[in-house]
Amino acid sequence: MRFTLRLAITTVVCVVAMVGAWWWITTDQVQRLNRELAALQSEMTARLAERDAMIDRLGRERRIGRIEVLGQSLSERGEVVDTRIRFIELDDGGHELGRMEATVPGAVLFVDALTVRFDPQLVAEGSPMRGRTLVLLRRLYSDRMRPVDGIPIDTPGAVPDGYAGTDRARYEQSLWTRFWAIATDPKVARDLGVRVAQGEAVYQPMRTGQAFDLRVEAVGGMTLAAAAE
Repeated sequence: MRFTLRLAITTVVCVVAMVGAWWWITTDQVQRLNRELAALQSEMTARLAERDAMIDRLGRERRIGRIEVLGQSLSERGEVVDTRIRFIELDDGGHELGRMEATVPGAVLFVDALTVRFDPQLVAEGSPMRGRTLVLLRRLYSDRMRPVDGIPIDTPGAVPDGYAGTDRARYEQSLWTRFWAIATDPKVARDLGVRVAQGEAVYQPMRTGQAFDLRVEAVGGMTLAAAAE
């Protein structure tokens, strides 16, 4: 009888111990799995946020200028003789840096600039110095003018007023100073993370009363499009 009781008690104790051990192990595993799942979810959320930020950086553009068509002279046959425009330079915040008025023969206006485009990966990562296409505006001209006779916007090789005195200005100045070496030497360009350095021009036919926005894409070049009313 005593043996049977002792055996029963021992059995109960063993069962309780086994159940307790199983519960402890199971609970510990569940907690560990929950921690791993939470960490994985956090990592996935961070990666998705990083991906979205990279996509956003690649798709960005900024407005660097505005052209307002002030008037046009017409010939007796109604053809445009010349076009008078106002060009307004803008900083990154869309604030005016300076303005000028000019008259060009004809109706088609060109905006000429030097551009430096960086490796898209650098742009996507938000590099502080190489996170967007750089533009140095040079001159305005028309389809009835030689580019070399165009009207200067900025002195070639100078940094626009909006960046003077900053680390970015000094970096950009170094690029503009070496621009043609970067443009013509693939190794120099590659070492600087530059995808392409080149001169480019955008143009549109002008009509009195119109306004145009000059923009630059983060990984692309310049665009000139009619401003939204």
